Amino acid sequence: MIFRSSKPFTVGAELEVQLIDRETFALSNSSELIFKNISDRFKGIIQPEVLTSMVEIVSPVCETPGEVVEHFRQSLVHIDEIGEKYGFRSCALGTHSFAKKEETSITVKERYLRLLQELQILLRQFLIYGLHIHVGFPDSASAVRGYNMAINYLPVFLALSTSSPFFYGEYTGLHSYRTKIFEQLPRAGIPEYFDSFAQFEELFNRLKEGGFIESIKDIWWDVRLHPDLGTVELRVCDSNPEMDRIELIISLFQGLSLLAQEEKPERHFHQILKQNKWNATRYSVSGRFIDSSGLTTIRKKTYSIIKDLEKKGIWDELKIGDRMKSLKNVLKRRPVSEKMVIVYKKTQDIKVVETLGFVR
Repeated sequence: MIFRSSKPFTVGAELEVQLIDRETFALSNSSELIFKNISDRFKGIIQPEVLTSMVEIVSPVCETPGEVVEHFRQSLVHIDEIGEKYGFRSCALGTHSFAKKEETSITVKERYLRLLQELQILLRQFLIYGLHIHVGFPDSASAVRGYNMAINYLPVFLALSTSSPFFYGEYTGLHSYRTKIFEQLPRAGIPEYFDSFAQFEELFNRLKEGGFIESIKDIWWDVRLHPDLGTVELRVCDSNPEMDRIELIISLFQGLSLLAQEEKPERHFHQILKQNKWNATRYSVSGRFIDSSGLTTIRKKTYSIIKDLEKKGIWDELKIGDRMKSLKNVLKRRPVSEKMVIVYKKTQDIKVVETLGFVR
């Protein structure tokens, strides 16, 4: 397996968004209308996804997180311009709040149909939407270090993004129900640490030789090595409508990836990793976080990471030091999931909850 070198610590991301009816806020199977009317400028950036009621926005390779979110903003504006004519619009939440699987249809594409054959009802109820982030690495060894570092902070990335407390019209009591749906899949969830790229290759080859996977796209870990692109890909996050929040998440992933080249990542018991992730799933940034430094909250841990990377000069090295001074203020706000719960408890209207996914 060849790890294709990419420019170190460049970033890119993919944002999965719902297409919803402008009046009822129900899912709208309208992706075909987008691709019939799409401007040449956005071809290849706005792409089809597994359901016809969603699309994926794929940024090009960028130097800074700010560039990535600008691609998202412009693409979302274009989707909504098309949707204004046909009665739908975009919505960036981790789940649709009240849709049922019977109301959706699978995009007719060989890969998706193959997955449907394998996953059955699990794929049909996949009314979930994520944010995937790539950081570039020059070689496989540096990528493994970045990957191992990211494993430790999956709860931080998840907690910052939580936006899926409702599913099938019910308040789940969780901040990220999308996470629990996704974990039902084989080859999903928190992966294991690797000592080397060769160790990853051995696992990959065993799965492929057994006929369980065809490519890296069939491995759905919360973070994964992506040799074809020369990146490490973070996949744990809910989709999110707050662009500065997405920028903060990308910045943290980029910064920790660089830190991993200077400091050897710690390794924790898998049960500790699972507990921390559950705390993020259940309580978002208010959840508790445990590591070798002791017990704290995820919000406080995030502040600590930002401060530590600032002291080490990471933000300045990435040329985003000034931007981070304002981005850290995102932590003072409630996560989107908490805002959704507050609105629901006040209005008892599950449809209104969907409006919190309109991009801001």
